[in-house]
Amino acid sequence: MVILSENDYLDVKLKSLIADYDNETISNLYQPIIGYAALAVYFTLVSEAKNQKVTSVISHGQMLNRLQMAPGDFISARKKLEGVALLRTILEKKENCKIYHYQIYAPKTPSGFFDDTLLFGMLIKAVGETDANRFKTIYQLSSNSGVDGDDISSSFIDAYRPDFDDPAFLKALSGSDAIGRRNGAINSEFKYELFFKTLEEISQISSDAFTKKDMKEIERLATLNGITEEDAAGMITSVYDPYAGRGKHIDFNKLATMFQEQTNYSYLLTKKMNRRPNQNSGSSVLAGKINIMETRNPKEFLALLQNGSQPASSDLKIVNDLSKNFHLTNGVINAVVDYVLSTNNNILSRALCEKVAASLARENVTTTVDAMNYLVKVRKGRGTKIEKPAKTSENAAKVHENAEKSEDKEINWDQLLDDLDEGGEDNGKA
Repeated sequence: MVILSENDYLDVKLKSLIADYDNETISNLYQPIIGYAALAVYFTLVSEAKNQKVTSVISHGQMLNRLQMAPGDFISARKKLEGVALLRTILEKKENCKIYHYQIYAPKTPSGFFDDTLLFGMLIKAVGETDANRFKTIYQLSSNSGVDGDDISSSFIDAYRPDFDDPAFLKALSGSDAIGRRNGAINSEFKYELFFKTLEEISQISSDAFTKKDMKEIERLATLNGITEEDAAGMITSVYDPYAGRGKHIDFNKLATMFQEQTNYSYLLTKKMNRRPNQNSGSSVLAGKINIMETRNPKEFLALLQNGSQPASSDLKIVNDLSKNFHLTNGVINAVVDYVLSTNNNILSRALCEKVAASLARENVTTTVDAMNYLVKVRKGRGTKIEKPAKTSENAAKVHENAEKSEDKEINWDQLLDDLDEGGEDNGKA
């Protein structure tokens, strides 16, 4: 974990041309996702990139004074910008100081934004489908289909009659280092290159056969169920129909079932996720439980609660629907599962899961600790004490016995709020 100091320096570079219309795109389409604080940080960093062409780098203290923002709020805003690929952060550690190199990228064009399942989905989640489609309508171009007549526009060759043997064209082939328009890439847990490489080795299915929507759904199901890229490629061949039309080659219902059933529970206790989880650095039992929730996919977490036995298909269907319909992270889904089991006599009720998931989605909760904190505060706010069944406490304790070999007793949900509140604010944890 890196702690941001106000004495740490920052260097800002524009990695793309940013036009005036980009400001409108960010304000209309990105702001509902990232929030006004991240928007302010983005525009301020863009301005600072221009300033640093004249003056030297500045400290974070100077930047925070300009923004009138606390370090924790700045870091939260920075992470939101990084998440939607508007910003990349490179940390350089020197002997006496740290330098944060901020690289600013242009937003996607409106067309690119609405074609991106993640971004458009987050916009729908933030403002609702009606307003999201309203924005989509705003950026639609009018059609020329109603214009009668023939297109008599001249081509480049007709207008300029260029002599391609002219030395000027040979010199132009050398290109230039001029900055262009570049979009950052959103980081993904699923390695597409490895998936397609494996698919090429075991089948004759071309990457061109998959649409962007196909790949996003494959990625979602694989991440949710802890399936590797190699295993995903192998199972795709079983559900692929070469004679179906583009976008219809894959039976995703069968694929979801295969992913759910593909589990090696002897490997369950040692497997690590590829992503970098938001782990809690404490050594308490609570910190251990949070880390387990953050690093395990929901299928693994359910298995740990059941001594390594295979989760019921109905439970896996609930987990899959929570991911698909509410766009929750694995860590948050695990918190929902743990909460519902702990407060509902060890029964994973679909209705209760969906109710809890909807609340967390509306609160834009993305981490396990925030989910646990929110749920306990809601319960305590109603003056309702959570009576945790003894059987649930025993099962929850088995998570630590199975995954961490811990001899400590599990903490119940009534104790979580006090422990979580001891951490206080973000306090500038980068």
